Amino acid sequence: MAVGKWRLNSPISSARLVFYVALALVVVYNTATWQALHRLVPLDGVKNGAFYLSFAFFLLAFFVLLLTLVSFKYLLKPVLSLLLLSSAAAAYFMNSYGITIDTVMVQNIFETNPAEAGALISARMLGYLFFLGLLPALLIWRLPVEYKPFFRGLLNKLLVSAACVATVLVMVGAFYSTYAPIFREEDKLTHFINPTNYLYAVGKFTKQSLVIEKVEALQQIGLDSKTGPELAKRKKKSLVIFVVGETARADHFSLNGYERETNPELKKQDILNFTGVHACGTSTAVSVPCMFAVFPREDFSNKKGKTYEGVLDVLQRAGISVFWRDNNSDCKGTCLRIANDDVSKRKNSPFCNDRRCLDEVMLEDLQAYIDGLEDNALIVLHSDGSHGPEYFDRYPESMERFKPVCRTNQLSSCSTEELVNVYDNTILYTDYFLSQVIELLKRNEAERDTAMIYVSDHGESLGENGLYLHAAPYSIAPEAQTHVPMVMWFSPGAYQDWGISKDCMQAKQGDPELSHDNIFHSLLGLFDVQSTVYQSGLDMFSSCRPAS
Repeated sequence: MAVGKWRLNSPISSARLVFYVALALVVVYNTATWQALHRLVPLDGVKNGAFYLSFAFFLLAFFVLLLTLVSFKYLLKPVLSLLLLSSAAAAYFMNSYGITIDTVMVQNIFETNPAEAGALISARMLGYLFFLGLLPALLIWRLPVEYKPFFRGLLNKLLVSAACVATVLVMVGAFYSTYAPIFREEDKLTHFINPTNYLYAVGKFTKQSLVIEKVEALQQIGLDSKTGPELAKRKKKSLVIFVVGETARADHFSLNGYERETNPELKKQDILNFTGVHACGTSTAVSVPCMFAVFPREDFSNKKGKTYEGVLDVLQRAGISVFWRDNNSDCKGTCLRIANDDVSKRKNSPFCNDRRCLDEVMLEDLQAYIDGLEDNALIVLHSDGSHGPEYFDRYPESMERFKPVCRTNQLSSCSTEELVNVYDNTILYTDYFLSQVIELLKRNEAERDTAMIYVSDHGESLGENGLYLHAAPYSIAPEAQTHVPMVMWFSPGAYQDWGISKDCMQAKQGDPELSHDNIFHSLLGLFDVQSTVYQSGLDMFSSCRPAS
């Protein structure tokens, strides 16, 4: 087969192969980068047009430089094959969902489960992997590649590298005033550049993981924790059910003013609804450990989340019974040292099929567990909530009130109406589930003072500005991914015995300063756990209790 003057079975130099692959990366695999660049620097006028041309040469020279470093015999073809397959996958996710790839996204990939990963597979994804990954890789393996003798080849690589560095410097120097701001704020562009985005992120995540593994022992906190005299004075034992929501955005709760009635059941309950709460992350891997951590969002890191105890450990140390029940991927390390139960794959349950379980499965036999409690207790329910992209699989058929709905994981192929409808059905089911939790607690009021706290781990993008799902870098994440609902319910006995003023709490419902940062200290405060790690200023109930 002839291609111009070149035949498939004709030898090709390693330098030319590197150039062709680099050119393909610039033109084919980086459409998301060009779109991101256009949002930063509109393509209008001669000057901006010249900048775009310089950026193309910049990327080409940069990619040639990187690939030249691995253009050795026995190394080049395997590296290029793996690179093209990985870059095809990265291009698919960035083009289909508008996401960027950073360390948090890589963490999400490593910490996901097979069910979540399977939900992302589609014909379009397989097409990307086949046409942009497998086929080019097979072509590379068929090509006969010529390699220069070692020292001549090494000299050639040095000359090519020097030319690439010079090109990069010239391109940046000619348009420095344009390059400087877009690279200074790296979240805006560099997290789109394929393949350096995922190569850097994987390297950074690996380094962080190795550092975490070197920690000899878990860092304990709150070693002085104990329950205070107020807890001993309470007439009944206390029971709090804390529901960790999944992917619920605050602006789709009718309780918060959304035009659709997505909270008909909670509206019937005597609840507290906090309208200005923000998450400490945009993905489950970050938000779940962060919301239970002693560290505020600005000081939290993956390392700290995995090497320090959280509020559940402190509560347990103080004598509170703590139990975690999971219908999601897992607890991201927060429940490793407490009693826990994964019900996401239960068999013989009316709420489960061969793919996943509806959140009501978490209420099965929960009354039996409560009946066996002798101490004050916290139960955490980690819900499946509104997890995408297969929103249609997160609620029962009876909850499909908004139609038509999106029934594919290819969200960009659905209309806005279909996508919003299916997402709102998940919120409707969350509303029903939370009402069922409250009814369960009401049935236990005679024996215990009870309360429910619900807060979502993060929000979700539904196609706004071409962005879907979540996990955007926090610094540039849209409000839809960071503004989350928080709903609470307290039994009359809890308000009285815990000394919490209902009127005071109702006045705090619009507080815009509330966030996941308040959860650690508020849970300690509810159970009257005294410790040096407790900060009353971050306990959202503290100012609504009488001064002791």
